[in-house]
Amino acid sequence: MIRVNVLDDRFNRAFWNAKRTLPVRHLELPRQYGQRWREEFRCRVDPNSPPGKFGTVYYIFDRDEDYTWFMLKWS
Repeated sequence: MIRVNVLDDRFNRAFWNAKRTLPVRHLELPRQYGQRWREEFRCRVDPNSPPGKFGTVYYIFDRDEDYTWFMLKWS
């Protein structure tokens, strides 16, 4: 399991490149978008990240291969 902070410059760049390719669909709920995100990019937000503080959001990749794939494809 790999836990990555959004303040990591390389991950942040890859994150925004990936986010641009997954637009929100018309009348889509945040939960539905989150599910599509998890299926497409194989990562999820750490539920223990403190809410509302800049730079404290972490993303979790369950497998090392998923993190490697994400960084190679989107960074």
